[in-house]
Amino acid sequence: MTTIGTRAPGIALTGPVAWQRTSAVGTELVFPGTAGAGGTAVVTGADPYTLDWRAGLDDDSAVTEFAASCRGAGWTRTLEMRRTGDGWVTTAEGLGEAGPPPAELEPSALILLAGSPIFLFWAVRHLGLTIESGPVKVTAIRVAVPSLAISTGPITCHLVSANRLRVTGDGPAGTYELDDSGMVTYQPGQLRQVR
Repeated sequence: MTTIGTRAPGIALTGPVAWQRTSAVGTELVFPGTAGAGGTAVVTGADPYTLDWRAGLDDDSAVTEFAASCRGAGWTRTLEMRRTGDGWVTTAEGLGEAGPPPAELEPSALILLAGSPIFLFWAVRHLGLTIESGPVKVTAIRVAVPSLAISTGPITCHLVSANRLRVTGDGPAGTYELDDSGMVTYQPGQLRQVR
């Protein structure tokens, strides 16, 4: 896996953060770094897997570099993405039926890693969402797990109250409870922050 990031993010985490998944038995632990963050998830169920990822951020909390490795019984998949002025450079191995990443991805698109709430925290910060701003429509690059398949499409992020975020779009809609910093603390039936 490549070393990620060379610039410090505008909004830095002050320490590790963890979420327990409630839809399937699993946990994600995220550690802040000097130029982004890294995380590890362990999920059980019909297709148990481990996921390790790193994300580099710019000064506006936008993900500019992303690398992930996902492992299960007898398989490993990797994905690396780096934003350039013209788009994203992506490389992948072992994606199988998911196929190769799309050749062209919008440079300003937000990256959302499925089941990883820290990416929503960065999206809220990057978009500067407030209650007054109303719904904001953007293009998202969704990375599925455990397949690491990429899909793109519009999403709408709406801070419906000071501590509630609603995300709708091509994928399933979701409502998230946030703390005062904008960090996701709870999604009904899906996850909760562990303190």
